[in-house]
Amino acid sequence: MKLIKKVLAICFLLFGIPFSAVMILEILNPKTPAKEKENYVTALTILTIPSTIIGGCLSWSLVQQNRKQQTLLVESEQQRLQLVFLELIEQNAGTITVLQLARNADISTHSAKQYLDEKAKELNAYFEVNEDGNVLYRFSL
Repeated sequence: MKLIKKVLAICFLLFGIPFSAVMILEILNPKTPAKEKENYVTALTILTIPSTIIGGCLSWSLVQQNRKQQTLLVESEQQRLQLVFLELIEQNAGTITVLQLARNADISTHSAKQYLDEKAKELNAYFEVNEDGNVLYRFSL
């Protein structure tokens, strides 16, 4: 359905925009006879402007659909990350490292650190450094 919308939007826009431009130029041309100007106005009103509007509406619909899908993907990723975080906290008696979260959630260590820093602020966690030099985020259970 999305592909059909894209093809239709392109077709309507490729027809509507250039022909509208040509007709407007002919209407504005002082050398065009009055009868031809009437024909151009009619064609512009009946064919090209509606085509352009339909193509624009289809394009706008596709943009909105993509935004909605992106939002749903981000929300689902946040839910998945939250679930992994909670499972790790539960399994490790409230402690977690950046590497644990990155490995289990399949995200970069940078993203894992950002996520843990945000959660630490939100949940009033504190930090410890273990014997290996890793920073442990300790959350109260």
